[in-house]
Order: sequence, then C-alpha cells, then structure tokens
Amino acid sequence: MVSSALFGTLLSAFVLFIVAPDSGILRGFFIFVIGLVGLLFCGMILLKLLAVLLRGRVLLRIEKGRLAGQKNEVPIEEITDIEWAGSSLKYLVIKTKSNKKMKLSTYNLVDEDKVQQVIKQYLIPNGNNDLKANWKNRYGSL
Repeated sequence: MVSSALFGTLLSAFVLFIVAPDSGILRGFFIFVIGLVGLLFCGMILLKLLAVLLRGRVLLRIEKGRLAGQKNEVPIEEITDIEWAGSSLKYLVIKTKSNKKMKLSTYNLVDEDKVQQVIKQYLIPNGNNDLKANWKNRYGSL
C-alpha cells in the first residue's frame, strides 16, 4: 500500500510540475487541477501510512476480554456487529449494545483475510448471540 501511495504521489507531482507548465492555458489548467487533486489524495494516504508505520503501534489487539484499537477499546461481550467499511483505506466498524459505533483502521497494512481469521478465532466464540447471528448472516459460517 505504501508503494502505491508513493507512486501516486510521485505521478501527481510529475504531472503537476513537469507536464502542466509546458501545456496551453486551458489544458494546463485542467492538468493542474487533476495533478493537485491526485497529489492531495495520494499524499494524504502516504502521510497517514508513514505515520502509522513510523510510530510502530499495534493496529488491533485482543486482551483481557477487550478489543482495542489505537484510541478506542470495547469489551468483546458488548460487540453486536463487525463489518468492513471504507473504499481506499479499509477499516472495521464495530457496533455495540449501546448503539455506539467504533472505527478501527487497518490502513490496508493487514490483510482482510488475516483480520477475519482473528475475528473468527477469538471474537466470535467469546461474543454474544447477536454478534454470532450477524456474522453468520454476513459471512455464512462461524
């Protein structure tokens, strides 16, 4: 993921600073806008990924009956639903009995299959019946 964000950032910078100045006014304006949007989007993803990697933090952990992210934690027995969300950077959405939602970002650094394996192995067996039913409806197996 870091390499694709770096590539997108460099490509956007190339378009913005090399291609745009050598074009006509109208074409240069559109190239400038496209390059700026690409630079902002890819640059933000790159900065976010580098910040996570350089801090060396654990993205998700399960300990003492609690699921914890970088900032939030929730008791496993309080979780009623877990699902994936996000388009460019995936994250887990955790819903609790008190109708609170919690986002746990993985920044695409951890494979979805590995996260689902951990959920099936550690969270589902220790979770409540709502979590088990929602998981079974969404993914078909416990």
